[in-house]
Amino acid sequence: MFLTCIAGPQPLPAQILKLEPDQVLKDDSRQPWELHADEVAYDQQLDQYVARGNVQISRGDILLTADLVDYDHKAQSAFARGNVVLTVGQDILSGSTMQIDLENQMGFIENAYLFLKENNFHITADKIEKTGKKTYRIDEATLTTCDGAKPSWKISARNVKIKESGSGTASHAVLRARNIPVFYTPFFYYPARKDRQSGFLMPEFGESKRRGYQYNQPFFWAISESADATFYAHYMSNRGIKPGAEFRYYRSEHSKGTFMLDGLHDDKTDVGGDSSNDYGYRDAGEEVLRSNNNRYWFRMSHHQPVPLGFAAKLDLDIVRDQDYLREFQIGYMGYDETNDYFRKVFNRQLDDYNDPVRTNRLNLNRLWPKFSFNFEPRWNDDTRRSTNTSGTLQQLPLLSFDGAKQKILTSPFYFDLGSQYNYFWRDSGTRGQRLDLQPRLYLPFRVQNYLTIEPSAGYRQTLYGLDKNNFEDQPNVDRWSHRELFDTRLDFFSEIEKVYSFEGQLFEKVKHRIRPQITHEFISNSRQRSLPRFDANDRIDETNKISYSVINTLTSKSKVAAAEPLSPKLPAKRGSQRESNADFRYNDLLRFEVAHSYDFEKSKRPLAPIFARLDVFPGKYVWIDADARYSVYDNRFLAFNVQGSVWDSRGDELYIDYRGEQESEETEVEEDIQSIYGKIKIQLIDSLSINAENEYNFETQQRIRSGAGFTYTSQCWSFDFQYINEPNDWKVGLRIELIGLGSIRY
Repeated sequence: MFLTCIAGPQPLPAQILKLEPDQVLKDDSRQPWELHADEVAYDQQLDQYVARGNVQISRGDILLTADLVDYDHKAQSAFARGNVVLTVGQDILSGSTMQIDLENQMGFIENAYLFLKENNFHITADKIEKTGKKTYRIDEATLTTCDGAKPSWKISARNVKIKESGSGTASHAVLRARNIPVFYTPFFYYPARKDRQSGFLMPEFGESKRRGYQYNQPFFWAISESADATFYAHYMSNRGIKPGAEFRYYRSEHSKGTFMLDGLHDDKTDVGGDSSNDYGYRDAGEEVLRSNNNRYWFRMSHHQPVPLGFAAKLDLDIVRDQDYLREFQIGYMGYDETNDYFRKVFNRQLDDYNDPVRTNRLNLNRLWPKFSFNFEPRWNDDTRRSTNTSGTLQQLPLLSFDGAKQKILTSPFYFDLGSQYNYFWRDSGTRGQRLDLQPRLYLPFRVQNYLTIEPSAGYRQTLYGLDKNNFEDQPNVDRWSHRELFDTRLDFFSEIEKVYSFEGQLFEKVKHRIRPQITHEFISNSRQRSLPRFDANDRIDETNKISYSVINTLTSKSKVAAAEPLSPKLPAKRGSQRESNADFRYNDLLRFEVAHSYDFEKSKRPLAPIFARLDVFPGKYVWIDADARYSVYDNRFLAFNVQGSVWDSRGDELYIDYRGEQESEETEVEEDIQSIYGKIKIQLIDSLSINAENEYNFETQQRIRSGAGFTYTSQCWSFDFQYINEPNDWKVGLRIELIGLGSIRY
């Protein structure tokens, strides 16, 4: 032990010895303790140092301060009195008196207060025992994450322990709102620090017309630094118990995976009549019953590099029946939460929860600078088990080899390539293979500096081979057949732009770019009646069409403040940002496109509907995304979609989504569709907001979904209430979050 303090038998001002840099050892435990004080005396009888006034004993990230400290340099222990504060890393332990073994960080403190900064934990007790550098034990304590002398909530508990892993446990815990007890549990587990750790997560409560009362308890298992799992026990009084499990692992961005499975033996079925009204779902134009009791949903994604520069991706989505995802759309392991997870982690969008056909695929991909290869077996799982699904088409496999547009050596010509091989399989119906080759040649050139002309020509060769005795449903097709198509394309386009300066305003500069384009497309006629028909690629219409479009864009350039991040989090679909350097930000403020075409092959209605699209995002407080198709023959809109949001710095927000499609000769819609969805949030005060939502179908004059609720947020807790009403069902949702502990959902 080396004490950097020199003192004699009489009180002397403390003197501090400093080590030279080359004397400091990397092992912190071998470094000396430093003692600072107004006075330091040596007691020869006790062989101890006595320090008085502004005492500080420190080494590394450990600091002990007090008014008076008796220090035993042989035992490396200290007894501190008066305004005692021990800081170890980010943990702060304070009290009136402390006995501590500085080397092993073991001891106790009286009239104690412990602050764990990671989760903002405040723990008070008559006595806190320190059992290690980051471990503590307390017989009786109160804990909270609320700042201030009168916390909004606190937990009183016995036998409180904080472990090295960061987890905390307690027994006979009572949750109090102010001083009113509201909840008791004989055992309590909590994350004292933010480290991943095994234990029970906050449960989810609920009540609905279909499910009855429900309780969902998750348990998290931190298997290792790169793997974990969560298990769920979901009880529903009207339906039974639905267990579930998730397993996740992450080795690198290119090697990761997630497996999820949940299911139940449902007490209710849909066999028609009242059972369909109470526990079934009706699709537009059809009613598919669900008579099965055993129900489940398995989904997974796995990304893995493989030899020879290939990357493998496996995506599975297997559902027992067509109603499962509608039944369990929200909540733990629900469709919404699962879809958000896969989109964020694997950049994968699940099929819509209303879609009865689920796509499963294995993809092997190889990328080169100008070419790509994909091997992808696809299995389309039709979840309507009570109907005949033997005709569902599978692709086992799909292979593609594509080449990006690229220059041919030093010539002025460019080319690209698209090629695809499919083997189509199904239980009953036509099976066979198709090879589709599409090379294309380009010769772009510029006229002056304002016009680009790009003629191109393509050739499409398609070969078919059907399985013997497996095309009875298409008796007029040949077993071996082929198709040749020639097409030409001529593009004229230009770009006109001007930059406007706004010195000292919101934007530094704004660039207005106009891109007019005229395109002629021609596809030769080809006899296709004797060809098999697997998908839309098997029937290519003869085309002789001219199209014209104008695209307007406004792009802003603005300075970035020194403390402003270049990529702030923005609400979904609220514009795009591009960065060029650390001083400026480029933002797409507006994009407006109008397009139209005339098809010479159509003697009736050769003019296509006028298409227009508008995207507006000025950067703050508003965004609009709209598109429409207008018939010049019927003088009406055939389709229109408008969604947008307005918000302010307080937190108020209004979101509108208005969609419609009209029946016409120019559309494939069998009936008119017109619906609107709106959601509004009003921030009444900083801590309280109210919200409401409504979705309505104008054609059927039916309410699809409506709801309302409010959210109260405090410094250390929040409360959220939501009521949702749907046809034949209603739901009540509550969420209480204790900041630092987690949330309870109802």
